[in-house]
Amino acid sequence: MNFANAKRRAAAGFTLIEMLIVIGIITVLVAASIVSYSRVTASAEKARCSELVKNVHSALVLLYNDNSGAWPRALINGQAAGRLDERACAALTKYMPLDLTGYDRFGIVSPWAQQAIKQLGSRATLTSRVPTGGTVEDHILRYAIDTEGNGVIRDAVVGGSSVSLRGTAMVWCCGKDGILEEYEKGLKKDDVYSWTRGETQKVQ
Repeated sequence: MNFANAKRRAAAGFTLIEMLIVIGIITVLVAASIVSYSRVTASAEKARCSELVKNVHSALVLLYNDNSGAWPRALINGQAAGRLDERACAALTKYMPLDLTGYDRFGIVSPWAQQAIKQLGSRATLTSRVPTGGTVEDHILRYAIDTEGNGVIRDAVVGGSSVSLRGTAMVWCCGKDGILEEYEKGLKKDDVYSWTRGETQKVQ
């Protein structure tokens, strides 16, 4: 009789407690997967932004060298605003694959802004919000160039901090939050720079 009852229970399938345990395990695994995926995605987006910043820096250096140490007027004028806007962006079309009818019509923007502009299409403007933080304008890459031709960039304003270094050009960008941190703090956060911290210490 006991054998028959055990057989019936086995045929009845999982008990409620067993089902709850299985659901709990699945929930934990799904949550862990989502967290892991988010971290991987965030890391990949920052890597894309870092690559973009470095490519823009290389393009600026190439342009300067190809023009015998002279900068196009658009880049000199644009330095006052510090943003690689559409005019400054146009000066780099020979050195980077820029499409001035796409998101580059606002200037060179971070990958987070590129996604937002792509989703908005023709409705995108400089004041359009980027879902991760800030506006399209906040996500335009910043730059400073050596206009004196002495291989030194002095007192570039990076997130409210004054930064000087030896070089032809420097490029930086806010992270996904759309906020440019004060330089010393930003190094620990999500902002992206074309230079290392050590390079800023070479200028006396």
